[in-house]
Amino acid sequence: MIGFPAAVERYVQRVLRERSHPLMLSFDRAWQLREALGDARHFGVDARPGSADVALLRDLFLGLPGDEAHDFPFVGLPGGRTAHVHGIPDGELFHVLLLDTSEEFERLQAQQQLGHEAALVSAEKSRALARLRQIRTELEDQRSRLEEANALKNALIATLSHEFRTPLTSIFGYLHLLERRSADPTQQQALRALRRNATYLFALAENLLEFGRGEGGAGLLSPAPVDLAALAADLDAMFRPLAEDKGLAFGLTLAVQGAEGALFDEIKLRQILVNLLSNAVRYTAQGEVRAQLVWRDGALHVEVSDTGSGIAEIYRERVFAPFNRGAQEGSKGAGLGLSIVKRLVQQLQGSIALDSLPGRGTSFRIVLPPLPPAAGAPAAARGEPWRVGGRVVVLDDDPDVAALLVLLLSDLGFSVEVCRSVAEAVARAQADPPRVLLVDVELPGLSGNAAVYQLRAQGYSGRIVTLSATATEQARRAALAAGADAFLTKPIDLEQLMHVLQRLSAG
Repeated sequence: MIGFPAAVERYVQRVLRERSHPLMLSFDRAWQLREALGDARHFGVDARPGSADVALLRDLFLGLPGDEAHDFPFVGLPGGRTAHVHGIPDGELFHVLLLDTSEEFERLQAQQQLGHEAALVSAEKSRALARLRQIRTELEDQRSRLEEANALKNALIATLSHEFRTPLTSIFGYLHLLERRSADPTQQQALRALRRNATYLFALAENLLEFGRGEGGAGLLSPAPVDLAALAADLDAMFRPLAEDKGLAFGLTLAVQGAEGALFDEIKLRQILVNLLSNAVRYTAQGEVRAQLVWRDGALHVEVSDTGSGIAEIYRERVFAPFNRGAQEGSKGAGLGLSIVKRLVQQLQGSIALDSLPGRGTSFRIVLPPLPPAAGAPAAARGEPWRVGGRVVVLDDDPDVAALLVLLLSDLGFSVEVCRSVAEAVARAQADPPRVLLVDVELPGLSGNAAVYQLRAQGYSGRIVTLSATATEQARRAALAAGADAFLTKPIDLEQLMHVLQRLSAG
C-alpha cells in the first residue's frame, strides 16, 4: 500500500489526535498500571495507579484473550464522556487506548431520536388518518341525516302551506262575498274586523313558513296595487287598542299621494309592518308608538318608532339574527320577527336601517321601491270586475274552495262545472273545451301540473289557470312549464283572479 505524503500523514495524525484526545493506559501481564499517556482530564479519568477509573477500564478486558486486540465502542465514562476503548497486546504489555467519541455518540443519539420521532409521527399519522376516515364517515352519515331532515322540513313546510292557505281561501273568499252583498254598516264593520284579524293570523302563519323556507326558499312575490289607506286603517284598528291598554299613545300617519298604481306585495308588506308594530308595542312600557308611511322619491318610506327600552350597541349586529332574544329587555317572543322583517325587505329589493338609544327608544326606517309586474301578469287596476260570461271548468278536490269559486264565477256571469278528479276534468275539457280551465295543483294522485301537461301533450289549446297553496317562484315556474297560462296562489286574491279571467277570456 502506497503511503500518503509525509505532510498529509502529519495532518491526519494531528487532526485525529485533536479530535479523539487519545489516552493510553499500559498494563503488565499482572494488570498493574505501568504508564499513562494522554489527556486524562479531558475524559474526566483518574489515571493514577489503584484508582477506581483505572480499575473500571482494566476490568473491561478481564477474562478476554490477552494476545488479541479488542474494541468496545461508545463506553460511557464516569466524567460523562463517551469513548471507543481499544485493547492492544504488545509483548509483555497490554495497552488500553481511549479515543473520544462524544460528538459521534451525540450525533448517533440524535439520529436515533429522529428515528424514534419519525416512527412516532408515522404512528400518529396513521392514527390521525384512521380518525379522519372515521370523522369523514360520521360527517357523511350526518350529512345524509341532515339532507333527510331538510327534505322532511321542506315537505312539512309544503304541507303546512297547503293546510294554512286552502282554508284561508274559503275564509277570505266568503268574507269578500259577504262584504259586497251586505249594506248594513254594523255587519260591514264586523266583517272588516273578521277580515283584519284573519289577515293578521295569516301574516303570523306566513312568518313561520317564511322562516322554515330558509334563505334559499323565498316565497313568491305577488306584485299588485295596494290600498295603502285601507292597510293603514287595518293596522290602526289592530294596534291602537293594544297600545292604549298599556297606556301608550299610538299614531299612524299616511302621506302617499302619487303612489297610485305602484305595485307591492301586500302580504309581505303587511308582515313587515305587523312585526315592527308588534315589537314596538311589546317593548314600550311608557310613552308612545308611532308609524309613518310616506311616498317620496318614487319609493314607499316606512318608519316605526317607539320610546321603549331601546337596543344596546353591542346587540345591533345580531338584532336581525333568528332567535335573538337578548337585544331588548323583557323579551318573551321567539326572536324571529326582526330576522323575518330583514329577509322580507331584502326580497322586496328594499333597505332597512336601525337607530336606537338604550332607555330612549328605537326607530326602524325602511325604503321599499315599487315592484315590477310579475311575468305574464295583467296590469290590473282595483275596482269592480267586468262581467265576462262563458263556461269555466273547476278542478279542485276541496269542496269549500270549489263552492266558493262557483259563487264568485257565477257573479261574473260564467257557467261553472266542478270536477273532483283529474280524469273527469280531462275528459270534459277534451270533449267540450271551456273558456277557462281552473286547476288546483295539490290534488290526490296525479297532480294538477301533471294533468295540465297531459292535456297539452294531447293537443289541448284552451286557457288554463293553476291554483296552488305553495307560494314560491319554483312552484310558479313548474306550473307555467307544465303548460298553464297563469299561476295564482292561495288564498286567492279575488280581484286578481277576476282580472286574469277577463284577460284570458278576451284573448
